[in-house]
Amino acid sequence: MGCLAGLASSSYACTILEFGAENLLNPGQNTSEITFQEIEAFAVGLFPTRPIFTGTERRVETGLDTPIDLTGFGYAGVHYARGTSGNPTFNRGGSLVFYDIGPDACPFIFPQVGPGNKFSNGPITSVTLFAYLSIPDAGASVVLFAIALGGVLLMIIYGALGRRASW
Repeated sequence: MGCLAGLASSSYACTILEFGAENLLNPGQNTSEITFQEIEAFAVGLFPTRPIFTGTERRVETGLDTPIDLTGFGYAGVHYARGTSGNPTFNRGGSLVFYDIGPDACPFIFPQVGPGNKFSNGPITSVTLFAYLSIPDAGASVVLFAIALGGVLLMIIYGALGRRASW
């Protein structure tokens, strides 16, 4: 497993974030369900959105050397066939590379060969696209709650001190 952060861009001026990669033990693991599970696991806490699995994800297996319209999607899982790089025991099924698709999505051409090194450097075989759901910003709410709670506690403490001083 690897969590390599990098930017990928094509000649169409789309910018998407490559945020992880996973080797597959066998070719049968290249399914929408497994791709979703891996994207979900890698994306937790990294982005203000989360992927959604509907069972009807768009899967592109032909024309992969032409731009794919990413409008309306938040994540992509790209499968690369087994190549000559990586540990042959762990990438017998090739590799998955995960992308976060930004809000300015447009047609995009994914790299035609896998990343290599610890992962497959084989040719691209499929792209699975996932919708997304925005995650509310819980950080600001927690801070505001802490400030309010602190204020209430200070009022209680000062009230108790005031009553004690008047005795």
